[in-house]
Amino acid sequence: MLNILYTIIIYPLVQIIEVIYRTGEKLFENTGLAIICVSLAVTFLCLPLYVVAEKWQQLERMIAHRLKPKIDKIKAVFSGDERYMILSTYYRQNHYHPLYTLRGSFGILIQVPFFIAAYSFLSHLDALKDASFFFIHNLGVPDGLFIFNGFHIHILPLLMTLINCVSGAIYSKNLYTKDKLQIYGTAAVFLVLLYNSPSGLVLYWTMNNVFSLIKNIFYLFKKPLRVLFITICAFALFLDLFLVFFHHGDLYKRAIIIVVSFIFLFLPLIIKLFNHLINSTLLSLSKDEDARNKLFFLSLGIICLLTGCVIPSYVIASSPQEFSYIESVASPFNFLRNTFYQALGFSFFWPVCIYFLYGKKIKTLLAIIAALTGLGSLVNAFCFSGNYGELSSMLTFVNAGTMKPSAGIAFINIFIMLFIFTLIIFLIHINRTKVIIALLFITIFAFTGVSTANCISIGREFLRYASIRSVSGESASTVISPIFHLSPNGKNIIVIMLDRAVNSFVPEIFSENPELYEQYSGFKYFPNTLSFNGFTLIGAPPFFGGYEYVPQAINKRSEEPLVKKHNESLLLMPVIFSENNFEVTITDPSWANYSWIPDIRIFDDYPKINVRNTIRTYTDIWLSQNVFPDLQPKTKTLQRNFIWFSFFKSAPLLLREVIYNNGNWWSTNEAVIDFRLLLNNYATLDFLPLLTDIRAVKNNTFTIFVNELTHEPAFLQAPDYVPVPNVTDRGMSKYADIVNYPANAAALKRLGTWFEYLKRNAVYDNTRIIIASDHGADVDSGIFSHSDNIPFAREIYNPLLMVKDFDDNFSLKTDNSFMTNADVPSLSFKDIIENPINPFTNNPVNDTPKQEIMYITTSVKWMPYEHNANTFRIASNEWYTVHSDIFNDNNWKEAEK
Repeated sequence: MLNILYTIIIYPLVQIIEVIYRTGEKLFENTGLAIICVSLAVTFLCLPLYVVAEKWQQLERMIAHRLKPKIDKIKAVFSGDERYMILSTYYRQNHYHPLYTLRGSFGILIQVPFFIAAYSFLSHLDALKDASFFFIHNLGVPDGLFIFNGFHIHILPLLMTLINCVSGAIYSKNLYTKDKLQIYGTAAVFLVLLYNSPSGLVLYWTMNNVFSLIKNIFYLFKKPLRVLFITICAFALFLDLFLVFFHHGDLYKRAIIIVVSFIFLFLPLIIKLFNHLINSTLLSLSKDEDARNKLFFLSLGIICLLTGCVIPSYVIASSPQEFSYIESVASPFNFLRNTFYQALGFSFFWPVCIYFLYGKKIKTLLAIIAALTGLGSLVNAFCFSGNYGELSSMLTFVNAGTMKPSAGIAFINIFIMLFIFTLIIFLIHINRTKVIIALLFITIFAFTGVSTANCISIGREFLRYASIRSVSGESASTVISPIFHLSPNGKNIIVIMLDRAVNSFVPEIFSENPELYEQYSGFKYFPNTLSFNGFTLIGAPPFFGGYEYVPQAINKRSEEPLVKKHNESLLLMPVIFSENNFEVTITDPSWANYSWIPDIRIFDDYPKINVRNTIRTYTDIWLSQNVFPDLQPKTKTLQRNFIWFSFFKSAPLLLREVIYNNGNWWSTNEAVIDFRLLLNNYATLDFLPLLTDIRAVKNNTFTIFVNELTHEPAFLQAPDYVPVPNVTDRGMSKYADIVNYPANAAALKRLGTWFEYLKRNAVYDNTRIIIASDHGADVDSGIFSHSDNIPFAREIYNPLLMVKDFDDNFSLKTDNSFMTNADVPSLSFKDIIENPINPFTNNPVNDTPKQEIMYITTSVKWMPYEHNANTFRIASNEWYTVHSDIFNDNNWKEAEK
């Protein structure tokens, strides 16, 4: 329960403080100044609350002053129950209750949640460690500036308390003794609480006291609001000048800050306009409390449901398995529930608290803002959802380009927002607020229905995944035992599928690591290789099943379910080799049974085939054997990122790039990639020698090993390309700054180590090895020319293909023959199985179709639910023909419609 209350009440404030801190850090590149920015911003954000608190405190003092003479007489004359009864009657006659004295403490109560939020954030902020600020040598520990008789005396808390007392003395000059005691008592409490706290936290609270002192000084002026306005304008102008002439950060983000700060200059005009609207156009809403409350609360309900349920449930429902069994969190509903609590705090709890502090004018304004935000978010989320590419399991976009919208789309988005605002004002003006309320009711019911449907889908898929795990034993292993069994005397055929491996990186990887030439002796490298799609769902079936499973051929079999044809492709090679007395092993068959975590039950009818999932299995063992500190828990990151993704999708287009912040979502944790996702695959490759045994078996062996390390873009530590939390050496490659390169280099280096193991155990020569990928990656490696007729990166259709045949022992050769990844089955069967037949269609398996023109698809629909039941949903302009030489621009043509 306490955790829920923290998530609803405190966590939104923590997020606000974190964003302010990151903004200050980016502006001034100094931790101490960033903390001061947090203190200043929180002071300004709380200023309206302090104004209300001051009014309540003043009201309480006036009432107490008026009632005091009579109360003193009653207390002097009466005692016991009689005193109590008479005082109660007197309070009731004056419409007063003793509990109203709490209003006098409201100014202090305001500070409590912000103090808890600041304490929660700054106490765990890694940036404070070893950061200095003027005379403070380390913001991460108490200052300890003086030592007396061996004891460290912390000066900053004492300075904080002194400033607090001076501020309190100015504020309480004409107040009663009890008010003064309350102020000085609070200062003493904070001294005790913060004396041994990190200097960064004490600096924050010290600056709070400084700004409080300045605020109290403002009250000494005859016109404090005018002085405050002039001060704010001066600060805004200073900030704008600094951003324009001295700061060299992202221009777009600087422009957003400049525009926002510039608004402060027009506050008087905005206030006059608001007063005019309240007294004329919005007069009906201002007078109708019931309609105003309905408008406000229903609008908040829409925002809360949209950001806390609808958007996150859509994300999770698209691939529930990606958000299941993550560290200690099994069910994806944990993320959905946590996001809803956060949304409840951001869009309901705090707005409601603020709403009830003010009178009907401010309440009317807040109701209008809530309605605009609610309906605007609805339009942004569903009408301007945007196409930002593939979304990773960390809720970042895999190859996100610019988030800036085109000028035309941005204008339309702004125009619609203005239209919604105008429509709301117009309907209120003509006393048709009920129309808006009805629309809000309908939206809430629709959101509830959508969220319920998504939750049912998530629950169904989660139960399915749980059953898959129970069958496949996919849970993390505690020991490493061999799963690949190779024969020292017979023939071994190994097919290695490296998901998204980039063909064009191979020459550079070998040039940077010359030892690979010896490790990969006997291999031929095929640069002129084609894949049929840029995503695994469509690109993998040809890899596993050959030319009968290219997208065009699959769509021709329109009477059969897609999932059935996909499973056939995965089964083809294992079944044929098994029927020819090979001992068969396959791992992690891609999208088996259209399950993101492969559903290996498709092999249940083939007991002779050994199948298991290795991805995610050995991560914990690897971590236990390697020093890998400060690994950010994925669950914690996701719990933060979901609400930010919801904000992103519901925000106007012009703000989305700022919210996304290069995938960091304004987090102080710089590790925006999922290192555990990377380690899930790296660990398996690293442990390959331990996962392999050499034994005398009667049969030959056939192995398909699938690994997704090359799918995870991340910088690794050169020259060995190993995972570390903070990469300090990216290597000397010309591709060193392309984030896809390190994982490709790491995969080939780890495989090279495995090949050395095979050589030491005398099974390399009698082993055929095929290394290939289902598709390439969207990178610019420079090997393809840029043609206006080919509006996509061709590297994504250029998969890795390397082949070592039996007894080959030459240095790496390059073969420019035209190949496709649909050649993998034929290469596997070559000279081993004569005239192989597809056991599901009774058609021959060969590479004859390659002599014709190849049809590839540029479709970006990478999830099963995006396609029809029996065919891939591919638009006519998403088909291209390619033949013979993929490096010849003239050989790429859009297919005739």
